[in-house]
Amino acid sequence: MSTIFAPASFLKSAIAATLLSSTAILATAHAADFRLGVRADALTIDPIASSDNSSIWLELQVYDQLVRPSKDGSKLEPAIAESWTISPDGKEFTFKLRPEAKFSDGQPVTAADVAFSLQRAAGEKSEWARFFKPITSYQVVDDHTIVMKLDKPFTPILNNLALFSASILPAKLVQQQGDKFFEHPIGSGPFVLKSWTRGQGEELTKNPNYWEKNKPSIDAVSIEVVPEDNSRVLKLKAGELDAITDVPYNQAANLKTDADIDVHAAPVFRVDLVQLNTTKKPFDNESVRQALNYALDKEAIVKGILRGNAKPTTSSIPVMAYHNEKLKPYPVDLAKAKELLAKGGVPDGFKTSMLVAAGDVTARQVASAIQASLRKVGVEVALQTIEDSSQFSTTKSGNYEMSLSYATSDTIDPDQLVGFTAVNPERANAFHTQWKSDRVNQLYADERQTPDGPERAKQFQEIEAVVHEQAPFIFLYTPNSAYANRKNVSGFEVVPTANYVLKDVVVK
Repeated sequence: MSTIFAPASFLKSAIAATLLSSTAILATAHAADFRLGVRADALTIDPIASSDNSSIWLELQVYDQLVRPSKDGSKLEPAIAESWTISPDGKEFTFKLRPEAKFSDGQPVTAADVAFSLQRAAGEKSEWARFFKPITSYQVVDDHTIVMKLDKPFTPILNNLALFSASILPAKLVQQQGDKFFEHPIGSGPFVLKSWTRGQGEELTKNPNYWEKNKPSIDAVSIEVVPEDNSRVLKLKAGELDAITDVPYNQAANLKTDADIDVHAAPVFRVDLVQLNTTKKPFDNESVRQALNYALDKEAIVKGILRGNAKPTTSSIPVMAYHNEKLKPYPVDLAKAKELLAKGGVPDGFKTSMLVAAGDVTARQVASAIQASLRKVGVEVALQTIEDSSQFSTTKSGNYEMSLSYATSDTIDPDQLVGFTAVNPERANAFHTQWKSDRVNQLYADERQTPDGPERAKQFQEIEAVVHEQAPFIFLYTPNSAYANRKNVSGFEVVPTANYVLKDVVVK
């Protein structure tokens, strides 16, 4: 057995899950050292019930996992586990826990807590059970050693243990309190959730027992929900916020001229696209779906609206490990688009509608550009604005025709996002498009049993090629994540998995 701290290769969903409780968490308010403005509020603090990014990113501040992605997204690194070994046959994982790791109430993190948390993540109530089902047994050797066994190798398992849904919870408290635990959650992450006013934001305080020395650097954080992009920018400029996420690209250049503000554009594992409901005509026709891709000038959108902060994409998988570099984006070709519409039985075009997030300035601009482009080939698109928090549940219900959305990867391995956007049946059924490819399903099963290397790369690349060809989406672009902070702030950043990091923030 050899000690391994990361896989050899370079290895996030979008929006909304069911609340376990609508009761606000009540606690004494603290003056915030750091004030962060975000577009949408979390929906839950239970790691196994989360699907929306706002919930996931909040949970990553409160809970820890055994392992975590490095900040540059190139490897996995130790978190609660200080080291681990993998048997030569890939079916036994032994983790050594940090003896200094404690929950925020001062109780030690034990191997029994790890076993309980991962078994819960694999249970019937979990949205993410399939990620942990391959683990067939847990052996608690001592308080700081746990052995996990698999019946057969499962290549993504180590990356899955870095997921938010693999967060380590205090077993005794969760068993005693049940769902009420999440009204006052206890974790081993850098912060403690002290209060939560639903729809308005959260107050966090420093975890005094956090295992990472001298972290966090700040004592309190206020996360304020400001759904409208322009309002968030104005609050930052006025000094009412110290940092904001989701800076609209049309304001980034202007913000850069402010002597008190730094603007950043972080490469992230994200892909923006238009979901096409393939259960509704004419989106059930592959030629029609391809036509919509040929009708859209993605380069013009990237240059004109995103100010060059993106690249046109080829599939529902962003540029990450095993990316198919041979694929090229659909070029704009109106003649080809009209030919394919005719082949698909709608030579004169058709009328449809598209969901667009109401508070997202960039999305509204992109939606207008899509509307204008498709009109040129006879497709009339009515834009239907919808609250960010409702868009995911609406597409999940199937009550839509087109939806302008995006997906991010929560891990540095493409397995999660392939499963989310391309596989059916799966939890999201090809990101709510209901598109299905038996070939993709088989390749997905195969890559999970194939060791990292050239053969697994071929499997992922073929998946991308099939998705590209059959086009269950209009493929748009992979953008940088624009965020900004006042110059007296350092250490705030968005990492490749698209979540923000607070533990390194310093406010001068």
